[in-house]
Amino acid sequence: MSKLYETTIIVKPDLGNDQVKDLLISINNFFTENSVSVGYQEDWGIKNLKFTIRKYSKGSFKFLRFESGADFPKKLDTFLKYNTDCLRYLISKSAQKIDEVTPQINKDN
Repeated sequence: MSKLYETTIIVKPDLGNDQVKDLLISINNFFTENSVSVGYQEDWGIKNLKFTIRKYSKGSFKFLRFESGADFPKKLDTFLKYNTDCLRYLISKSAQKIDEVTPQINKDN
């Protein structure tokens, strides 16, 4: 039985556009390899962090909502843990609809 999940990923802010595209392509490829489709995706832009993470005071935020089986979040956790471009990430169950817009998209830094 599949459930709805969402993940927020904080990426290094100093990555070039090509590097960010490559990162998102690798994440999307990981989803495809595991037969999971991303239902909704947002780019929240570069935001100030409340505390430094690996000497970064800013981070580029990416948001994904997807539907998958219960074992996929653990696989995604392992994949993101060993990705050096990801500063932090959070994977959680979602109470929203798969294509619902988040309120964060309209907020400024």
